[in-house]
Amino acid sequence: MGKVIAIVIVSLIGITLVGYGLQVIFFPAHVLNNEIQTAHDVVDKTINADNAIYNYEWFKRQKESIDATGKKLTIAQNAITSFEQSAGVRSTWTFEDKGEDARLRAISQGIESQLKDMIAEYNARTKMANRAIFQDGILPNFIDAAMFEFKN
Repeated sequence: MGKVIAIVIVSLIGITLVGYGLQVIFFPAHVLNNEIQTAHDVVDKTINADNAIYNYEWFKRQKESIDATGKKLTIAQNAITSFEQSAGVRSTWTFEDKGEDARLRAISQGIESQLKDMIAEYNARTKMANRAIFQDGILPNFIDAAMFEFKN
């Protein structure tokens, strides 16, 4: 009986070692299969009608939003300039005048920050291979934040 148990244990150990050996031998094939499957999955998820439409529309909307926010920044900066001209010399400003100036500047800085974030996101997406392919060639591949006037 003891010999039977020993044979069973040795057989199980042998089968386990053979299984591990086969895993090691076929590991490169498994890696290659996963790489091929991953490539297929990326293509299937990237190049389809819904994704193409979504990304094309995103670039269009984002460019228009950037342009609109740039105009809002110009308006906010003009409001600061107009206020400063109408309020006169800063040394004669009242507490309310200083508060209004601070409020106008805070609005301008908020719009400027939002605009810079929008430009950064647009530029990041143009560098992503799975998104840039959906640009139509009319929109820029890069938006330079320097084309907007940032006053402090």
